[in-house]
Amino acid sequence: MLKKILIIVFWFIILSLFFIYMFNFVFHLRFYKINNKVMNNTLKISKEFKKIRICSKILFFVTTKFVNYYIKIKTNVYNFYPVSKILKKLKIKNDKIVRITIPEGSNIKQIANIISKVMNIDKEKFINIAMHKKLEGYLMPETYFVNSKMDEKKLIEMMYIEFNKKITPDMRKRAKERNLPFKDIIIIASIIEKEAVKPEERFVISAVFYNRLKKNIKLQSCATVLYAIGSNKKKLSIEDTKFNSPYNTYLNFGLPPGPISNPGIQSIKAALYPDKNNKNLFFVANNDNFTHLFATNFDKHRQNKQIIKLKQKLKYACK
Repeated sequence: MLKKILIIVFWFIILSLFFIYMFNFVFHLRFYKINNKVMNNTLKISKEFKKIRICSKILFFVTTKFVNYYIKIKTNVYNFYPVSKILKKLKIKNDKIVRITIPEGSNIKQIANIISKVMNIDKEKFINIAMHKKLEGYLMPETYFVNSKMDEKKLIEMMYIEFNKKITPDMRKRAKERNLPFKDIIIIASIIEKEAVKPEERFVISAVFYNRLKKNIKLQSCATVLYAIGSNKKKLSIEDTKFNSPYNTYLNFGLPPGPISNPGIQSIKAALYPDKNNKNLFFVANNDNFTHLFATNFDKHRQNKQIIKLKQKLKYACK
């Protein structure tokens, strides 16, 4: 009985090796990107390859199980040739997959801090690489699942690739229609992202900035000053608005020299499609509900500020 079992096992191994060899000979993988997917199930992986007609789903599944690989696929760009290399390329034994969520409006320093809390990275190295490549504004806010051993350069590349994936040809075409370089769109979007709390106000705030630019009025965005001084304080002082920096739009006309945050796709759309019927030139934060009061002239803007001050007094008087 034992002899029969050994013979069956022997021929099973021989046939399996034959199939693996033939599989290597017949099927070759072309350049393929596995985008933002973490798969720890062999059947899911085989289905993913089957979708792009790379190989037999069943054969990949059986082969993988037979050679006893435990696979997790990381987000990356892979260049595969013989199938014997597929399993080696995709295998990450004992590596931890971590989840990183980058909020919209985070700047490079903030992103480095977020990642460093879940991964062992050099924050200064991350910041230096991203700043040297002038990628402020171009690291897409998103939730990423990554190999815990991914280094600073790879993390930055991953977020930049995600940015370019989400920026469509129609968006770039729209920027040309507005006679603006796409860099300026990202700068405006980065300011919108920091100023707008309510999503529905993005397009209105975008219109305010465009209206001011058209009339050659300083943007006077508090968010640009905060970026310049490297602070997250809730309220600026008069001295803060005098801080000498090209990013300070209280001192300088036009746009700052670069983005002040990494905007989400909705703020980029707002920068491309401002509310065209909106004539407002001013807005002030209504701290009670995180909205803004808008005005077409300075007198109305001053009234709005008085209304907010009165609300604040009444709020504290009732406590």
